[in-house]
Amino acid sequence: MVRGFALGIAVMGMVLAAGGCSQPYASGYTYYPQPATVEVLPREEKQRSPLMALVSVLGVHKEDQQQRIPYSVVVRMRFEIVGQSKVTFDPATLELVTGTLREFQRPRVTPPGLVTLAPGDRKVFTAYFPFPPGASVSDMNLRNLRLRWEVNIDSTPVIQTVVFERVEGGSDYDNEVGF
Repeated sequence: MVRGFALGIAVMGMVLAAGGCSQPYASGYTYYPQPATVEVLPREEKQRSPLMALVSVLGVHKEDQQQRIPYSVVVRMRFEIVGQSKVTFDPATLELVTGTLREFQRPRVTPPGLVTLAPGDRKVFTAYFPFPPGASVSDMNLRNLRLRWEVNIDSTPVIQTVVFERVEGGSDYDNEVGF
């Protein structure tokens, strides 16, 4: 009975693995730090930092027409308002460039639109940065990525950046990515 149960589980696993369950992300595109922590320094010594951002590169997402996801680099951000300030974030300020300064297109961000956060608020964003028209992983040097964005803290603009490095052993070529 145990052997039959184990055999059933094994067969089910093979069916799921072979059943066309393709991965949405290309293999070989893992970045660190994960997450990167970006903290806004307080203006005065006795103040707490007003904002902490946790940011991770999720990877290179294959195009998914059903979900309307472009061939893109996906970044997830979590803003945590840890001070007493009001923070506004406009996803239109997001920019992603490679280490060789090749720009990605403007991202599709969920949730979209301008967001205002109050003390104690936390908010997660996912940004899909499409590759430039006609470009693929083999056309771009994806060893390093630099993400830049702007927030307004109590109406003062603050630019934030973070740099990610690709985990050793990753490949820059389509034929090794599994497309």
